[in-house]
Amino acid sequence: MSGFGYVGLVILSVVFVFSFRWLDPGASAQVSQQFGIPSHVGWTFAIAAFLWAYLPVLAGADMGNELWFFGSVVAGVGFFAVAVSVSSIDAYRLLRRVSFAEPEAITPSDTHSLVGTSGLPIPLSGDREDEPKTPFSGRPSVYTDWTVRRGDFNSSRREWKHFGEGTEQAEFSLGDGTVEVTAEDPRTFNKKEHTFTIDLSKHVPEPAATFLREHPDLPAPESSDDNLQFAERYIPADSSVTVIGNATQAADPGVVCIEGASESVLIRGDAELARCTMRKRVYWLGVVGIVMILGGQLLAFWLSAVSLTDVLSTL
Repeated sequence: MSGFGYVGLVILSVVFVFSFRWLDPGASAQVSQQFGIPSHVGWTFAIAAFLWAYLPVLAGADMGNELWFFGSVVAGVGFFAVAVSVSSIDAYRLLRRVSFAEPEAITPSDTHSLVGTSGLPIPLSGDREDEPKTPFSGRPSVYTDWTVRRGDFNSSRREWKHFGEGTEQAEFSLGDGTVEVTAEDPRTFNKKEHTFTIDLSKHVPEPAATFLREHPDLPAPESSDDNLQFAERYIPADSSVTVIGNATQAADPGVVCIEGASESVLIRGDAELARCTMRKRVYWLGVVGIVMILGGQLLAFWLSAVSLTDVLSTL
């Protein structure tokens, strides 16, 4: 295949992926929420993956031979792993750079310097009955990304189409109330995930029923016979969390407020677990991804009976 044909094949693949995003606009948002990959990083690595995966075609591989596609798929998964790794580098560097202290030892700063701490979240209301929960399953949570998909059973196979998405975040305190955390829209990592399905024509359990009624953009209970699939990615409120943000003086004397910053981060687990988690995302996924990218390409060339020198000869 000529260089123009190779470029055309890559462009067609990118257009196909973009059209899929147009048909299901929530798919890319769900991937971004679930794996922490910003949109621009995802698209950059997607284009790079197509350019890399189709190199055997540029070298003259037979499109009718489907075996070599297996190697390209392996390489594509490797690009995804590297994208997750690259998206985690800034947060990992931040965890290593920021000074961590126990909540009781944090003091307000006028320099807007970042500070890190960890502990068990306590609702600011002080009432455990009013503790923040995930919107649909009611699990204790200080931060939740959620998506709703509606089942389409009109076709020959079941399809789930994106219906809505959102974020629920609660303010909480650490260290017996000595630190209040009010950071908005932090980068979140190591979230738990819970997915379940309900039938709107039947009894809808709480708190999902109340949440659906309070949001007119979502279907109300018993409004149809649709099936809804809920996906909640959340940071539990009943276990330790690690937070990084700006430390300022709160309204109450003796209380420090950790506010949002461009680099604010919220991670499930204590500081040691947070560092370990981010180190694995950066190094383990990065190394595994690179091995899959190179190994998958070698496998693709081996299965396609073409060589890398054939690629060079076409340039």
